[in-house]
Amino acid sequence: MFTLYKKEIQYYLNNPIGYIILVLFGVFANFLFVKDIFIVGSASMRPFFGVLPWLLLVFIPALTMRMLSEEKRTNTVEVLLTLPVSETQIILAKVLALTTLIATGFLLTLSLPVSLAILTKLYFPEILAGYFGSLLLAVSFISIALFFSAQTKNQVVAFLFSVLALFVFLVLGTDFMAGIIPKDILDILIYFTPMYHLQNFIKGVIDIRSVFYFISLFGIFILLTIVQLEKRD
Repeated sequence: MFTLYKKEIQYYLNNPIGYIILVLFGVFANFLFVKDIFIVGSASMRPFFGVLPWLLLVFIPALTMRMLSEEKRTNTVEVLLTLPVSETQIILAKVLALTTLIATGFLLTLSLPVSLAILTKLYFPEILAGYFGSLLLAVSFISIALFFSAQTKNQVVAFLFSVLALFVFLVLGTDFMAGIIPKDILDILIYFTPMYHLQNFIKGVIDIRSVFYFISLFGIFILLTIVQLEKRD
């Protein structure tokens, strides 16, 4: 499994695409932070963590789209399945590699709280909770994007369906869906949306229920992806 993990990491280390995606992520994250300080007048990390899911909405599918679709297109997935590793180990190795890349992207944003600490007093446990919740969100997004990558041999199709699915997850239960879904149903759906559970972490609260939600979301889509891989189609 570690060999597969190292192989995935090396792909991005030896490919400019990985660097470009991570640098763009850092640039956009820093820009949005600066905008909140100088335009909105906010001296808090909460707006940053609030907009981070929308960045991950694009950047995670961009990193994930080739993970399984390219393997299927080139038939290298058949080679992987002949190795003395299970489908679960293959998927988990890819998840771990993608999580490492996203965590690296988060490291590029650490200059944000450092800069803010120079300007004002910060409550660092709240920031740590925000990053922890964002990482849980990112891992659950990775599992969803991997599932769609396993459905097709076309990377672009995998990317578009992943973005669409993540967008629906983010807006489900929000005012964006008002007029489309009855309000009574929206009031129920909101408890099943990532943004609702992320709010607890943004406020500095590590709620076990929210942790369980993200772990469950991750587990469901990883299981679906493994089942898809086992079909060997």
